Amino acid sequence: MGAQMLPMTAPVALLAVLMAPHAHAEIKVLPAVDLRAIYTDNVKLEPDETKKAQFLTELSPSLTLSSNSPRLTLRASLVSHLYAYLGQRVDGTNSSARELSADARATLVDELLYFDGRAAIGQQSTSALGPQVNNNGYSSANRNEVRTWSASPYLKHRFGASAEVQLRYTRDSVHSGNQGYGDSTGNGATLSIVSGPAFRTVGWGATYNRQDIDDSLGRKSRSDTAEANLRLRLSNEFSLKGAAGYDRYDFGEFGGQSAGASRSVGFVWTPSLRTSIDASAGRRYFGNSYALTAMHRSRHTVWNVNYSDGVTTSRAQFLGTALISTASLLDKLFVATYPDPQERRQAVDAYIRATGLPPTVPDRVNTFTNRYLLQRQVQAAVAFNGARTTVVFSLNGVERRALSSQQSDIVLLGADLLGLNDNLRQYGASLSANYRLSSRSGINLVLSKSRTESLSTGLQGDQALVSAAIGRQFLRNIKGTVELRHSQGTAGITGGQKYRENAISASLSYQL
Repeated sequence: MGAQMLPMTAPVALLAVLMAPHAHAEIKVLPAVDLRAIYTDNVKLEPDETKKAQFLTELSPSLTLSSNSPRLTLRASLVSHLYAYLGQRVDGTNSSARELSADARATLVDELLYFDGRAAIGQQSTSALGPQVNNNGYSSANRNEVRTWSASPYLKHRFGASAEVQLRYTRDSVHSGNQGYGDSTGNGATLSIVSGPAFRTVGWGATYNRQDIDDSLGRKSRSDTAEANLRLRLSNEFSLKGAAGYDRYDFGEFGGQSAGASRSVGFVWTPSLRTSIDASAGRRYFGNSYALTAMHRSRHTVWNVNYSDGVTTSRAQFLGTALISTASLLDKLFVATYPDPQERRQAVDAYIRATGLPPTVPDRVNTFTNRYLLQRQVQAAVAFNGARTTVVFSLNGVERRALSSQQSDIVLLGADLLGLNDNLRQYGASLSANYRLSSRSGINLVLSKSRTESLSTGLQGDQALVSAAIGRQFLRNIKGTVELRHSQGTAGITGGQKYRENAISASLSYQL
């Protein structure tokens, strides 16, 4: 009962922020509704010999809230998907599904007290080897609803031009309907100090972070990380940097402890406003460690490359965000046209809605596990915006190796499949394209392909999606879309069988 009540904390905290003195701001409310008729020849995403065809309708009312005032930045979108089936609904399908994405940042007391809050509801894949979550929300195969929230008040103070100190507290929660995955709450504290503008040639900083996690399966874990860093500016474009620290992870009942020193050296090179590279190499207690963030922007393209490694968990990734989003790529493309950041964000949001481009660039398949993982991840993406065409292409690769004991997943996977999540490798590619036929109509194309390998068991899972849609704006606030979709891949938690789905849909969307 307590775990079910916890998610209410986030809306209450957000409401308190909005009602705080001096935090009042104009909030725009944008309601919309989408009505879609769908035919699919495999409504449950089952193997060919057992698949079932189905006609259904989907009603999706939504509400978007936004504010871009100096004191409050708010972006929240809530969508409810309601499914009605022609004839009897087949077991293994959904009657409804929800999506929530909310992000708020507020200034409560100038130059002192601030607040960050996030909340999300969405479908997540149970296993990396079975059918993955895409735009077939009516199927319940290999998925569970996950609800997350985080509330983070923090103090920030500048000591003139010498330094800035920040003290942050974060409380967060992850809740799902999967009995083998522990619903959890986390409490974290971060203290950081960074040098100010007075230290132009030699910059410095230090950070300490602690997080305690308690879940409904009776397990507790803790992590402590500390780091000090130096940065030497050799020119306006080039700087050297170095860092040293210490990491300690207590995996709790299953897994014991892991700890060790960390060190790294690297550089930051920014030859122009259009190009930047931030790279480092070093060693942590789990072995060699590297990091890379590179970006280049031309008149019509944006290129991004990211590499990172570190200790993570499923809950941390449920609470996190994608490394590269479609919105962030388009934001850089639209800089010249919309210099003002707030105006540019509104233009990017409107463009994504109008073109039907996916909001995020696929980077990994996050799945349910109660274990701590060492994750190494690389992602590259490029966005092109021409007179009539917008294209986003990405490549990604992820390798995860379990650090804590298999026993923490025995309820989730069962004794026979405990090795399934030990060591995983994933890689894939995706392409999203929009071609504007006229000012009122366009064609959208989505292609994606991914493979997941369980390095411990030898099992593999493949997924592929092809989607083509044509949309037309009939009136200012009414749009129609017809979509053809084909998906195929491996079915079941172990990916032992194949499935294929072909679907066609027609929709009308109304937005105020």
